[in-house]
Amino acid sequence: MDSNTAIPETDTAKKRWLIIMPAVFLMYMISFFDRVNVGMALPYITKELDLSSVQAGWIGGAFAWGYIVTQLLAGYLALRVGPRRLIGICLILFGGIAILTGLARTFQELLAIRFLLGLAEGPIYAASSMLLAQWFIKSERGRAFGIWNLSVAAGGFLAGPISAAVLAHYNWRVMMIVEGLPAWLFCVAWFYAIPRRLDAARWLSTPDREKIESHLAEEQAAYKDTNVDSWLTIFKEPSVWMLMIGFACSQIILYGLTLWLPTIFKSDNRISGMMVGVLSGAPFVMSMLGIYYITSRSDKHGQERRWHAAIPMIISGAVLIALAMTPAHLLYLQIALILTIGFMLKMPTPLISSYLTEILPLRKAIPAVGVVVGGGSFLGQFLGPLLVGYTKSISTSFGPSFIALGISGVFGGVVLLAARSRAKKAVTLPPTKLAKS
Repeated sequence: MDSNTAIPETDTAKKRWLIIMPAVFLMYMISFFDRVNVGMALPYITKELDLSSVQAGWIGGAFAWGYIVTQLLAGYLALRVGPRRLIGICLILFGGIAILTGLARTFQELLAIRFLLGLAEGPIYAASSMLLAQWFIKSERGRAFGIWNLSVAAGGFLAGPISAAVLAHYNWRVMMIVEGLPAWLFCVAWFYAIPRRLDAARWLSTPDREKIESHLAEEQAAYKDTNVDSWLTIFKEPSVWMLMIGFACSQIILYGLTLWLPTIFKSDNRISGMMVGVLSGAPFVMSMLGIYYITSRSDKHGQERRWHAAIPMIISGAVLIALAMTPAHLLYLQIALILTIGFMLKMPTPLISSYLTEILPLRKAIPAVGVVVGGGSFLGQFLGPLLVGYTKSISTSFGPSFIALGISGVFGGVVLLAARSRAKKAVTLPPTKLAKS
């Protein structure tokens, strides 16, 4: 039996795609929505609290300081508590903290609340990676991680028009309170939908469960050092550090661009308030198409991950530099370039996460995902908004900001190409096909 062989779609095993995936998708969509909706509120917060562009950048970046703390611990927490329970706890916590954002009265209170929100959301990515790695085998994992990461795009897109609709009738405080409630409501559905483990899934037949367990066990047995040395050895793996740096560059683009997009569009008198919301969310729609395309292509080309993650980053960096050179009166060309960047915006994320679960045994891969995604997200979420804020403070346009983001993209893509793993696998038998039930 070979871990690259897919589970037959005629079996009840396909219910994993209809039960596990929608639950993970909705959970992470809500999480990301509550993380980025501050971008829509930022122009109103800046005006009400009389903030500078640098202070506004700090509000965007404060989330990262909390996020890094629990993200780095996420692998350990997920292994000890279990991904299902850990995610449920996070839903309760970040829902309540998101609501508190609407009650903030000062710049300092906003910073503290955004920091706490980062703490609450930090463990979710690594816990989700572990959950999916326990339910989907290697040949399915690229697609599974891709579908999951589509939720980021969905959350980012919905944050625009939904927040704009609320802001059209109420203030930003009401918006934050209302948009924090779904996390609490969904927490109940989460525990109902996700079984505690494979053998607790009543909708999964015994033969199908045994096939999945056999595939996963074989996958882990392929590593020579399974259960021998400490997971801390991931810090000796150069590829882990390179993947973190490359991922950080992608996050600098993501948060540096998307957090400021509402402000960028709102500064143009030709764009209405509702269109600001639509256009701010449009890159996330494009990123959904990009994620689907790149993960499908990656799986079809022998589960190759590095090149599929790196090349889009280099191209998006070049497009950002082209955007900086585009004259302000060519509005439609600027929008087209932003949408092009959106298409490639989230391509590296599922590929890097999936790559780690394929080059390391699970007990090391999950902490490694925490380190790479945690460290990379921290750097991206903190540096991205500040980078744009500072470059904007010394210029009359966002041109220098786009150039800085573009350089980050090109550099990150090159680093990802260099991120080869030294992890050694045991010799495995030639592939054999599963007999269909």
